[in-house]
Amino acid sequence: MTKPELTQNKKADLIQRKSLIETARDILYLLVGSLISAFAVNIFYVPVRLTMGGVSGIVSIIYQLTGQGAFLSFGLLFILLNIPLLILGKLVINSRFVAKSVVGTLVYSFMIDATEKVFGDWYVQYIDKPLVNGGADPLIYCLFGGVLYGIGLGLVFRAGYTTGGTDILAMVIYRKFPRFSVGQFILILDATIVLSSAIAYRKEESPAILMAMYSFIAMYLTTKAIDILLEGFEYCRTAYIISDRSEEIASRIMTELGRGVTSLQGQGMYTGMHKNVLMCVLSKKQVPTIKQIVSSIDSGAFVIVLEAREVLGQGFSNTIEL
Repeated sequence: MTKPELTQNKKADLIQRKSLIETARDILYLLVGSLISAFAVNIFYVPVRLTMGGVSGIVSIIYQLTGQGAFLSFGLLFILLNIPLLILGKLVINSRFVAKSVVGTLVYSFMIDATEKVFGDWYVQYIDKPLVNGGADPLIYCLFGGVLYGIGLGLVFRAGYTTGGTDILAMVIYRKFPRFSVGQFILILDATIVLSSAIAYRKEESPAILMAMYSFIAMYLTTKAIDILLEGFEYCRTAYIISDRSEEIASRIMTELGRGVTSLQGQGMYTGMHKNVLMCVLSKKQVPTIKQIVSSIDSGAFVIVLEAREVLGQGFSNTIEL
């Protein structure tokens, strides 16, 4: 075997090994994320009738109204309600997306059912005890439940899987009504489900409207926790600088901040003059310094600083450099 062939084989082995490591990592994320989500559902959501968004929220309402498992388990209900949505997704979206959703749905459902008794006993033993001045405020449940549920789903999403549900329905609707975003449709669907819980639980001991309000808080916290898991705690900043002394400003930025600067061609539509527009991506802590540099060189320069959700490439990774 020649030397080039050996090198090529080594590259292929490295690629294969890297792929296996990434696959194992994604499976670990899926399992741990599903376990955390199951903990949140069985410990914080079900006991006080909090309602999450999506198909899980619909399942939660049905599960509560049918005697908490007297009819069907939470996980089995979740699978049954997802079947028509997964079929719809396969027909309208694509098979790869649905395959990931099927795996995520099955693992998520299994974890909830498998841990129901263990977490239920743990809840009775350690949490379901009256405080000195009465029972625990449901706000505690929605705060911890919302964050933990979001962390669990965030890990599942980070692994490239989904739990099916209203995400598929929202994407299908979006294709029919592209004027609105997928996120807006998901928000509308989730809000409708949570509001419906106020009607469904109107005969229960706990005030239904109040619990729906708590559910909205939990849903917001879940969304924020998912964002943090997917995007990190810190966001980069993108600075756009318009100045007649752009070369001098760029030189100072590269020297003092160690950041790359890109020059874009711009034209003032009122004056018709051509100007360089500098673009620089930097960390949040570097924003005051770059403003000071620009101000010291050209006090009349125009500076725009925007939030960059995610930056990949040389000098940046998944975690923001501080």
